[in-house]
Amino acid sequence: MEDERVVASSAGDPRLLSSTPHAPTTPYNNRLMNLPPPPGHPLATYVVQVPKDQIYRVPPPENAGIVERHREAAKNKGKKSKRKCSRYLICIAIVLLVIGVLVSGAIAAVYFIFTPKAPNFTVSKLHVKQQKQGSPPTYDVTLKAKNPNEKMGIHCKSDEDSATLTFWTKNLGFGDFPGLEQKPGDDSSIFAIKIHALKIKVVPPNVQKSISDKKTKRQISLKLKFESPLVFNVWFLKLWKKDMTVNCAFRVSTMAQGTKILSQNCKTKLS
Repeated sequence: MEDERVVASSAGDPRLLSSTPHAPTTPYNNRLMNLPPPPGHPLATYVVQVPKDQIYRVPPPENAGIVERHREAAKNKGKKSKRKCSRYLICIAIVLLVIGVLVSGAIAAVYFIFTPKAPNFTVSKLHVKQQKQGSPPTYDVTLKAKNPNEKMGIHCKSDEDSATLTFWTKNLGFGDFPGLEQKPGDDSSIFAIKIHALKIKVVPPNVQKSISDKKTKRQISLKLKFESPLVFNVWFLKLWKKDMTVNCAFRVSTMAQGTKILSQNCKTKLS
């Protein structure tokens, strides 16, 4: 009966409706329920996750033996593959070495059988053309070539202006070596080198006197030099290629008509 009176008496007061039979209404409880929330601290919901305990399972001891066997098998396989690779490399190196030795021996044998020799040159004629006294003359030097190689042919042709003619230290002009092709043992090849005097240079007095004085013959010493790449061939095979330098020192009786070669010395150098 006393509870019923409490419910009835609280019908007019909404603050008393929140009370329960287990929590009797008191002035202290009423003050707690009517307190506003703290300023600046909004109500929020937090989720806290607690990790589960981690349980580690200890593998059985026989698993260690299985893993060890797999490791040993992998190591042995790697060693076998390395051994195979090293064997292949050694075999390839031996084959290449044998091939190199055979090729070197074949080249050496061919070199000794077909020993390349430089061709021999001799000056056979000199002809000088000059339109008028003091004008730049043209010097035609005729040479004869001999191929001393009995089993190899030769072929040579120079670049532009590879030939020079000098009187003492004075350059008389430049010219082109027309080239030469000879069969094995050929000694009948004749060719001419045309030397054109420089227009800006004056003809040396001694040379001019030897050209213009037809009654009194004046001897002149000259030097001819020309360069050319030289190729040695057997049939259609080109065996060697060398650089050839020819120096001919010769003396003529006169540079006018009736020139005769009094002496000469031609040297051929291969490099």
